[in-house]
Amino acid sequence: MHKRTKIITTVGPSTKSKESILNLYKNGMNVVRINMSHASHEDLKEIIGYVKSLNKSLNQSIGVMVDTQGPEIRTAKTSESLHLKKGQELVLSKQKGKNNKALPVDNLKYVKGIKKGGKISLDNGAIELKIKNIDLSNNITCEVLDSGVIAGKKHVNFPGAKIKLPTLTDKDKKDLDFALEMGVDFIALSFCRSKQDLLTLKKFLKDRADNVETFVKIEDQEGLSNLDEIVKNSDGVMVARGDLGIETDITNLPYIQRKMIRVAAKHGKKSIVATQLLESMIKNPHPTRAEVSDVANAVYEGTDALMLSGETSVGKYPFKCVEYIRDIALNAERSETLQFQNGFKQETDWHILAATTVKLSEKINADAIVVLTRSGFTANLISRARPKVPVYAFTNSTSTQNKLSLSSSVENLSLKFTKNHEKTISAAFNALKSKMKLKGRKKFVVISGIFSEIYADAIQVRFMD
Repeated sequence: MHKRTKIITTVGPSTKSKESILNLYKNGMNVVRINMSHASHEDLKEIIGYVKSLNKSLNQSIGVMVDTQGPEIRTAKTSESLHLKKGQELVLSKQKGKNNKALPVDNLKYVKGIKKGGKISLDNGAIELKIKNIDLSNNITCEVLDSGVIAGKKHVNFPGAKIKLPTLTDKDKKDLDFALEMGVDFIALSFCRSKQDLLTLKKFLKDRADNVETFVKIEDQEGLSNLDEIVKNSDGVMVARGDLGIETDITNLPYIQRKMIRVAAKHGKKSIVATQLLESMIKNPHPTRAEVSDVANAVYEGTDALMLSGETSVGKYPFKCVEYIRDIALNAERSETLQFQNGFKQETDWHILAATTVKLSEKINADAIVVLTRSGFTANLISRARPKVPVYAFTNSTSTQNKLSLSSSVENLSLKFTKNHEKTISAAFNALKSKMKLKGRKKFVVISGIFSEIYADAIQVRFMD
């Protein structure tokens, strides 16, 4: 059964093997995410190697996304967890303390504008602290408001404070240099706060890789204030609900999510909904009813992709998670979306051709849309129009095929193109029979852009017997 919504899974200790990645793929995963807040260069090389090896034998290739750490403030790396009790005193410092009274935090000196009485959040809001005092060495004495356990490398949020670190840090640059050398398809820029942050990344990529898609993670109020101009200059936006739910009013988070998806659709960009989609399944074999409704709601809003984090990186049931999110999406896709794609302004002939192709497929009750594309441009335009039928996108470019793994409704397929248009279409139809197991008489709308990105070579209604 065709699934329009794409699934991104974070690979970590629970799934860092070739066999595990293949199982994730078989259950519905489209893109592997590597989170550089936790992964080493060795991890990155190993995971990308597995994906490249698998892609040689898969009909539809898996894309790879690298997520930068960004100017994050996290607890220092440690093998010991800290058990905190409500009401106890805790000092956030640059160095490890004794007797559960101090918590070492990386990059603490870059946090500016915090005040006595303010709140600090640990581990995506699991534990809250109240600031009692700040000394001259920037040690922060707090009262623990929630009992809990905090481990190393966990988020520390300072709502309302300024983090005086660049969005693209020196660590990020080293990570991206290595990732680009290994071969990645998507980069997610953490804590993007302005258009300039994105342009800094693009300048960095210019001489290294001009064919990588850039996604922005909006994670605080400053980023939300500049949402339109950030999204307009990106390839897509990630609704990073972990930090957003702390840096902004958590009760307003559903509205913010919907707004971000709508803005992405208005500018013809992709959207990803992330964080705690099936959080309970990190430990439990089944999701809660609320989680199922949350995932379905993102599909109704028209998101391009759903992303799993801890559920597949460190969870006990990574494969069941992907099965569940796949089935929730398939069921939700039977209903109409909120039609945010209708707000997209069609500025060129190609935009109109793509929208017309989708409308034609609906009017004639076509079984699918077949696209022949070199760069992915035509397939992405059709994806933006949110077709209800599968889009079989054939390309002769490995890079393009990988990037189409994140395009809604698109089945990304490889095909050798010939100079003879009829032979190329015939080869595509044969591939649909052999690779996609299509049987019987099928009606397709075929659009080709393999010889020109200015003019359509063909837009036809064709039958496959």
